Amino acid sequence: MDTSNYIAIVADDLTGANDTALQFFQRGCKTQVSFTEDITIDENLHTEVFAMSTETRNVSSEKAKERLSEISESILKKYSFEYIYKKIDSVLRGNIAIEVLTLIDSLEYDCGLIFPAFPNEGRATIGGYHLVKGVPLQRTEVSQDPACPIMESNIVNLLKHQLPENKTDIVDLISLDTVMKGAGPILSKLNELITKGKKLIVADAVSTTDLEQIALALSKSSYKILPAGSAGAAQSLSKLWHPGLEDNINKQINIPNLPKLIVSGSATNLTASQIKRLQDNDNIENTYFIAIKPENIFSNDYEETAERILNNLVKNNTVIIHSSELIENLNDFSSLLIEHEFTKEIFISKICDYLAAAARSVLAKKEAILITVGGETSYKTLKSIGCKNLQIIDTVAPAIPLGINHKGQYIVTKSGNLGTQNTLIDIVRYFEQEQ
Repeated sequence: MDTSNYIAIVADDLTGANDTALQFFQRGCKTQVSFTEDITIDENLHTEVFAMSTETRNVSSEKAKERLSEISESILKKYSFEYIYKKIDSVLRGNIAIEVLTLIDSLEYDCGLIFPAFPNEGRATIGGYHLVKGVPLQRTEVSQDPACPIMESNIVNLLKHQLPENKTDIVDLISLDTVMKGAGPILSKLNELITKGKKLIVADAVSTTDLEQIALALSKSSYKILPAGSAGAAQSLSKLWHPGLEDNINKQINIPNLPKLIVSGSATNLTASQIKRLQDNDNIENTYFIAIKPENIFSNDYEETAERILNNLVKNNTVIIHSSELIENLNDFSSLLIEHEFTKEIFISKICDYLAAAARSVLAKKEAILITVGGETSYKTLKSIGCKNLQIIDTVAPAIPLGINHKGQYIVTKSGNLGTQNTLIDIVRYFEQEQ
């Protein structure tokens, strides 16, 4: 089947697939987010953009390579997408070098252009160093990520550390002084590095204009280049791949008047501050917070928690079940982790399993709008309720989409690392306004 007018987004977690698909939805494209084993293309649906989550952020490099190879053979080659975008984490977690290189080799690209800056979310790359709101990556909380700690701020060095020693010379940088001169000089440098055999080329960027000029240079090159970056870079590419389509967006959305269930297993300080800001806001009424305790996870008695949720998930209420306090005090019960033979990484995964099971039990008995926070939490929760795909239907907040699945379940997914302290408030207010 010739489907060369389609766009594929390959992300290593579900929230990344969703927030990148949103950039194309905002250009007027009909978008679908699929679990990779379930992806199908129905020409009658007129879907233009397909995003898929490989769920490889926290797996071994060998497993990531195997998974990307499978997807390349079973999906990407099968449907002959016109454009493919490799979504990577804007704070550089995951097997970036291996995943990009696997797609380059499998799909016969000349190189991958890596530009993870997301200026609207405070991510910038200068001299190869990646900064979050002006702070080098290794000095931010991602250095303490329980599943994928990042201890290197320089992207070139980080990528080299992920590669075998005999391949480290394939990585190089297009510096900010070149990027600031515009698409022409960027294109010249890009072509020069490709002729030298560079396969993973990092580009500095500190503004949306930089991303747009990088995207323009990429589109003008005679080489076959795989773009890899954040949702911000995807936004710039969407303007080139689907220009002038914004007027096609249908804003007539009739969202049913339902309670909201927020499920958060994110381990970030930002998520914790978002939950606290929502809890402290006197202008948001009818909210009920359930903080998961260590004994909940060790006993795995999620039905009792589900019953608490059900008792409060009425009318226009918003129930928030979260693990922020639990994760914040993780070191306080290290002896319990040892007793149960849990590493911190396994324990975080068990938290996501617990939250997913509680949400599944609740939604089997009660209709509600589901809002998930954190990549692993989102994936496991959606899988637990039998979600096969999501169609993006609106923007709830910057980089946060509203989707609907094949069962008519309304779902919002949010990355734990994105947004401001008021983002959860903004999400709740969105539904108040729509309803």
